[in-house]
Amino acid sequence: MSYSRWSNSSWYSFYNVNGRLSLWLDMEHTIDWEHDNLIDIMAQGPAKIPLFFMEVYKCTEAEALEAMTYIAQYLADYDPEVSKEYDNEVAELMAKWKEEDES
Repeated sequence: MSYSRWSNSSWYSFYNVNGRLSLWLDMEHTIDWEHDNLIDIMAQGPAKIPLFFMEVYKCTEAEALEAMTYIAQYLADYDPEVSKEYDNEVAELMAKWKEEDES
């Protein structure tokens, strides 16, 4: 999952450029979550997680449960180590192109 927005949903969710999960409910609640923070939050257990998101986003329980599905998808898909490797490869490629352009 890199992006989700459904006509029957209140959420926008997507990976942003620095590997964070952007989970936006409305213009007042546009939060970009770090991978490790979401791991910690999800470790609280299924009974506490919806309450946490209901408090943070001022959303309904149904919306909080829906948000949890996007978080679960993100955590299943995103690997910080792979992201670091990719970032290093891109940096090396950009440096190579810069060197070629300057010569």
